[in-house]
Amino acid sequence: MSTEREKIKVLHVVGTMNTGGAEIMLMDIYRNISANVEFDFLVNVKANKDLPKGDFDEEIIKRGGRLLYVTAQWDLGITRFIKAFKQIIKENGKPDILHVHLNSKGGVIALCARLCKIKKIIVHSHADINYRGSLLKVLPHLIELKFQKILISLFATDLWACSRPAAKSLFFPWIEKKAVIINNAINVSSFLEVSNDTRTKIRESIKAFDNKIVIGNVGRINRSKNIGFLIEIMKILKEKEVDCILVCAGRIDDEQYMNEVKWQIEKFGLQEQVVFLGNRNDIQNVLSSFDIFVSPSRHEGFGMVAAEAQASGLPCVLSDGFPKNVDMGLNLVEFMDDFNAEEWAETIMDKLNSKILDKEKIYKKLAELGFDVVENTKRVEELYYS
Repeated sequence: MSTEREKIKVLHVVGTMNTGGAEIMLMDIYRNISANVEFDFLVNVKANKDLPKGDFDEEIIKRGGRLLYVTAQWDLGITRFIKAFKQIIKENGKPDILHVHLNSKGGVIALCARLCKIKKIIVHSHADINYRGSLLKVLPHLIELKFQKILISLFATDLWACSRPAAKSLFFPWIEKKAVIINNAINVSSFLEVSNDTRTKIRESIKAFDNKIVIGNVGRINRSKNIGFLIEIMKILKEKEVDCILVCAGRIDDEQYMNEVKWQIEKFGLQEQVVFLGNRNDIQNVLSSFDIFVSPSRHEGFGMVAAEAQASGLPCVLSDGFPKNVDMGLNLVEFMDDFNAEEWAETIMDKLNSKILDKEKIYKKLAELGFDVVENTKRVEELYYS
């Protein structure tokens, strides 16, 4: 006779709960975890700003979760942040588990949790942290990262990561091997159940009629995602007289970079070949309208959307900034080891015909590899109770 488990409270330390890869993964777990596991969210916000409204805030509240807010450590300074953190725990109760999702800022949070005598402190790396630029520019970031790593090694009780490269980037070598790899699992069925009517409607809305090829990208628009390189690829495809359109879905993180991309588009005369959809909450529908998914991102901890693209049966052309474990073994992924636009254009044309329409094959493969959200959530729950 089975006995019901005791309730546990998990406090997730996050940024604004928008539709990024880590946030989507966390919400998928929230939707599937048992009622005995209660989630609250401590959102780090900028000083002297109105409280941000996240894409998932309403759903979190409907599910019984609390949204708590703290001014971020990079604005308050460490001493004041520790004081603010302690006050929040005092006012709202001590959780059984603190689960940190702030990557390079996780060490100070782990210290705060230890000072509050929280027993289980999970630091979860969601990114392959890699700073670019001159030594003078990146040195302060490298020093801070080293400091945070020291705190993580001293105060975290559990280390989680979305991939081995993400673990190596945030944890020292002597503890990195202890890190548990948690797949960024997805709700596979939601991607397999999109109707042909939905695909047709979205393609019509972006004027992708007849046999026009839709090259798609989903992700925040910033330098790291490298959307400008996609514009170079589109220039080459236009010169080759390929009837195609580039569709990008995602919020703008960097207005200056977006302006540079727009300048590129005008320079190459691609105004009719590039469409920006903005932030979308129906990624499975957007992906269904694509013929191929392409991402030249410079760094990805895992690359959630590439997994989602494969769940949609899409061929994918990815930079080597993605970890190799994002390839689901469906023969859909081609990794590119440099940024030669001509080579990317050729690879895109070669991969177009490898789309998978056998939905049962996709589901079985992703479940077998541990990327089904239901099975993944069971694993997370077991780790919470361990």
